[in-house]
Amino acid sequence: MSDIGKLIVFEGADGVGKSTLVGHTETLLTANGVLFESYSFPGKTVGTLGWVVDQIQHDRHSFGLTGVTPLSVQALHIAAHLDHIEARILPSLSRGNWVILDRFWWSTWVYGTVDDVDPAVLETLIAAEKQAWGSTVPSAVFLVTRTSSLRPEHSEEKHLSLSTLYRSLADREVRNHPVYQISHDSIEASIEDIRNVFANLALPSA
Repeated sequence: MSDIGKLIVFEGADGVGKSTLVGHTETLLTANGVLFESYSFPGKTVGTLGWVVDQIQHDRHSFGLTGVTPLSVQALHIAAHLDHIEARILPSLSRGNWVILDRFWWSTWVYGTVDDVDPAVLETLIAAEKQAWGSTVPSAVFLVTRTSSLRPEHSEEKHLSLSTLYRSLADREVRNHPVYQISHDSIEASIEDIRNVFANLALPSA
């Protein structure tokens, strides 16, 4: 394995099965003896800024908040991303670990765009995250899309809008790093696609 680990990203709208596919990827890496750490944006680890941001987004009333603007939500997400990148992700990659990341700055752009956040402000927020990543780019971004979500997170109309924006962004970003679109409605077929990609990512023999 090289001295620098690989960054593997899963992206897509809420409810398309990213967490399920992340779990299968963790199993695959474990079976092949790959040292890895797995994170989600904004964060699920208790005690991190990302966890606090996630709690604010889903239960703002517990924090005494009557409302949070869409721009503020995305700014909070970026703050959580920056904290995770600096404190956890880059150090882990530098130790040679692989990092699986559930969401990237892509979601900030997609959800901010759907929620009509000022494009110039949104791009400024994202530029800060890109600066923090420096020269680190994903070895693979898996964009997961489905005809309809596996659980009712959004209306069909919003799901379609999110999926369209994700595909548009993927078409642009493929010039910067490998992007693989996983568009099966079958989880099993999606897992097989991921296995095929990993076969070309220098997995060590189990």
